[in-house]
Amino acid sequence: MKASMLEFLEETTRRLPDKVSFYDDRESLTYAQLTEKAQRIGSCLAATAPLRTPVALLLESRSIRNVSAMYGTLYAGCAYAPMDIAMPAERLKLLLDLLQPSAVLADEKGAKAYAALGMDVPLVQYANAESAENDTEKLAAIRRQASVYDPMSVLYTSGSTGIPKGSIQTHFSYVNWTDATNEVYGFTEDMVFGNQSPFFYANSVLDVISPVSLGATVYLLPAGVLGFPKKMLACLKEQHVTCLCMTPSSFISIVNAGVLEPGCLPEMKWGIMSGESMPWPPLKVWMDATPNADWWHYYGSTEMFSVAVGKVSHEHDAGSRLPVGRPFRLAHILFLDEDGNEAKPGEPGEMLLSSPWIAWGYHRDPERTMASWVVDPLERGWQERFFRSGDVGYLQEDGQLMVLGRRDNQIKHMGYRMELGEVEAALRGLEGWEEGCVLFDRENDKIWCFWSGAPDEKQLRAGLKESLVRYMLPDRYVHLDEMPHTPSMKVDRNTLKQMMK
Repeated sequence: MKASMLEFLEETTRRLPDKVSFYDDRESLTYAQLTEKAQRIGSCLAATAPLRTPVALLLESRSIRNVSAMYGTLYAGCAYAPMDIAMPAERLKLLLDLLQPSAVLADEKGAKAYAALGMDVPLVQYANAESAENDTEKLAAIRRQASVYDPMSVLYTSGSTGIPKGSIQTHFSYVNWTDATNEVYGFTEDMVFGNQSPFFYANSVLDVISPVSLGATVYLLPAGVLGFPKKMLACLKEQHVTCLCMTPSSFISIVNAGVLEPGCLPEMKWGIMSGESMPWPPLKVWMDATPNADWWHYYGSTEMFSVAVGKVSHEHDAGSRLPVGRPFRLAHILFLDEDGNEAKPGEPGEMLLSSPWIAWGYHRDPERTMASWVVDPLERGWQERFFRSGDVGYLQEDGQLMVLGRRDNQIKHMGYRMELGEVEAALRGLEGWEEGCVLFDRENDKIWCFWSGAPDEKQLRAGLKESLVRYMLPDRYVHLDEMPHTPSMKVDRNTLKQMMK
């Protein structure tokens, strides 16, 4: 096993020095150039940032400089923490206060955003770092002190309390995840990954880490291109993209624009969905548009990357929920019932997950780390460590994982215990349904349904009555022309909750 993710980069550079690694519409980097830039940046950062400390990356979100900055931070023996410079200043300051970085690495736009915060963390200008002298002796000394258990990244995700959580992943985590991911998908070096996910979002890990380990090429789609489906489709064609990983909401938005025709993307070989459950009707549109592609659904989060993945069959019952594949060979899932005991086979339970790439905890947040990571939850006498996902699911007879939703989506309504995910699954099967979700107003014991698409309230009610018992039917219906989304293109449930007041 490799001791550092830098070994993947260096092996690929020795083998394919002149191959393009990352490119956007403005510039490109061969693997040799990427390695050289990263080493220069690492040499510069090492003069400011002590070993094993976090470095905040404040760079233009759709620039390949982010990749040089990430690997440069690793050469300095530090952990990178990419951040969104377009977020409100108050939010950015909160994240930096939580991170307590030893340095901030920023381009011109990032430096401007940082200057407005009035903080005194040392600032390293990206332009100066990439042109610094490559101090080979210093970098060699850093590598001699390195451990496979050194922190590699801190990726922030929203917290239920309103305070973001910084998930810590180590080189050990990334090395194991990379090997497992390349194996299960059958990735190859001749691929062209189309990156749409921002680098501060965990979905982007697939587009940054696997390609470098293989010697593949990554094209960064232009900023905001998802809002212009015709342009996005043209980009995928012109750049010969073979692999596209996005949230279901992102895939659905392209379908809703009506730009996909059967067979229009013949070069696509991998379509990968994550983050939410994907409805069958829009997925079928994508399958028809990509006749040579396999379509994959995976289950994961910022804390666990992905722990189950599966290829979706081209034949599916439109009214049923899609499974998310089988657990990885090195992943272990416990299903616990409401009493904390192991659920019976096939029965739903809260999922506790263990794998070599489960995050090590939340950065500078021991209380939430202790609450979310547990050792030996069944008290069997061995020290396996699990992440408490908060999701409910079960394994089907064929070994595939079925995820029903969040544990807090289990409600008691009209005296009956039920799962809101079952209502959402029924809604996805209705003709004309585009997007939406179901939320529960506990104070008033009311189920709210938010949706976009052709059906009106009368049609929704009639359709749901055919598959759900009365107590599971929503009490309030709100039709929206367009659903609100988070920066990662998931349905923004917090915004919808405000509409329930």
